[in-house]
Amino acid sequence: MTHVTEHPLVQGGRSAALATACVRGGVAAGLGLGALAVLVVAAWISSPYSDGGPVGALHVAAGIWLLAHGVDLVRTDTLSGLPAPLGIVPMLLVALPVWLVHRAARDTLDPGTTGAAAPSRAPPSPPSPGDTCWSRPPS
Repeated sequence: MTHVTEHPLVQGGRSAALATACVRGGVAAGLGLGALAVLVVAAWISSPYSDGGPVGALHVAAGIWLLAHGVDLVRTDTLSGLPAPLGIVPMLLVALPVWLVHRAARDTLDPGTTGAAAPSRAPPSPPSPGDTCWSRPPS
């Protein structure tokens, strides 16, 4: 006979599982936003030309968090006066880490080099005891 045990989240029913999932999702979102806000505020504090105050730094953190989750933001104060969408930014933010991972994988998988370019000519011969730097011909 097989004994089926229920998961602790489902013991209270479907609505309890849904509420628990929503709370966990909210906590995860808050932790992600909080971690990003700490980084942005640290950059704002260390900036020699901080502008906008802490409220501006938190607005930037929220904007970056929203862009990272695929939200299309619209910038209304452009030079032309027309609103400009910022939806392409998440792809651009991913381009640099992807390129760095590609480069690291390429360098790791290439057994012929150690990261530096191979020398194109043989190293110079060692000087004899009577040679000085001005008596030897350049190699």
